[in-house]
Amino acid sequence: MKTILDQLDNFFEQQKETEQKVFFFLPILLFGFLSYYFLYPITDENLNNALRTQQNLANNINSVKTENQNLRVSNTSLTNQIKQKNKELVVLNKQKVEVDNLIKKLSFLKFDITKWAEFYNDIPKISKKFRLVITKLDNIMFVEENNDKLVEKKMEIEITTVGNFVDFIKFMHSFENKKEFVKIKSIQIDGKKMLLIIDIYGAKL
Repeated sequence: MKTILDQLDNFFEQQKETEQKVFFFLPILLFGFLSYYFLYPITDENLNNALRTQQNLANNINSVKTENQNLRVSNTSLTNQIKQKNKELVVLNKQKVEVDNLIKKLSFLKFDITKWAEFYNDIPKISKKFRLVITKLDNIMFVEENNDKLVEKKMEIEITTVGNFVDFIKFMHSFENKKEFVKIKSIQIDGKKMLLIIDIYGAKL
């Protein structure tokens, strides 16, 4: 009988110890359950948001890096183009200086209406120098044509004189010896009456 009672005491003592353990772990289990049920979804969502933000930032960083690389390449290309254009500009400026100097040297070839008007008015003086009498003196002006010709006819002078043939030849040479574009168009001789027609040209400078 005593043995049975001792076994019962041991059983109840063990039951109390188990119940104590249950009461001890119950709050922990309850906290774990509530945390998993309520806190885990919130934490998981925050983690996913953080991961998405991290990925977006990584994508943006890669995009900026790519853009910077493209800009460096473009900048290098533009720098090389600028250097090439500067070299071309130097060559063109040098050519322009040469052309400007050439134009200055050839400026006498440009038709100057004032200069030729004065020359036309001096023809009677020139004929008198060569002992010729002018019986007719006419001129025709030509309007500049819109074309690609460098040199165009600007003026035609018709002179009819009376005098010695040798003096007439000297008179004619006074036109030919001018450095401007002067061309003897025609000569007609009838005894002492001589007709001289000259053309005057001008360059587009």
